[in-house]
Amino acid sequence: ILWWGGLRGSVSIALALSVSTILPEREKIIATVFGVVLFTLLAQGLTIKPLLEKLNLLGNAPLREQYLEFVARHVALERVLQHLQADQRPGLDPEFRRYQETLIKGELADLRAEIDKLQGEYPNLQSFTTEQFRGELLAIEADTYAEFVKSGRLNKELASMLEDVLQNQSH
Repeated sequence: ILWWGGLRGSVSIALALSVSTILPEREKIIATVFGVVLFTLLAQGLTIKPLLEKLNLLGNAPLREQYLEFVARHVALERVLQHLQADQRPGLDPEFRRYQETLIKGELADLRAEIDKLQGEYPNLQSFTTEQFRGELLAIEADTYAEFVKSGRLNKELASMLEDVLQNQSH
């Protein structure tokens, strides 16, 4: 994998460009080197992912990516639904509002089914979800401390406080 995906074009191009200008075949050398480098970048660069998949070296990264896309879409649709229910704008056709709400609830149900299916097929997604959520909680806590320091309500150095928080969370 390291050999197939390795970057070796820059050294070749630098060497080709350093060939003396008095050499009559200089342009041919440069064109050949650029051609080979371009070919390796395209051929090897575009085939690295299929090679990793064939050798089963990607792990569950594509699965996690798909799962995170489902979760992000679910959160986004939940927010849209909340806005739709909270915004009682006069002059808006109630039938339109009901239709939109029905559509969104249907999409949410489909997404929940997909998320449940993935979690059922791949139980390790549960620990991944827990780690993601733990990271979000830590980020919220860190942002809160930063707000207190920025507003002057907390005169303590932020770095030491965050270090303590992270150490306590890892135990």
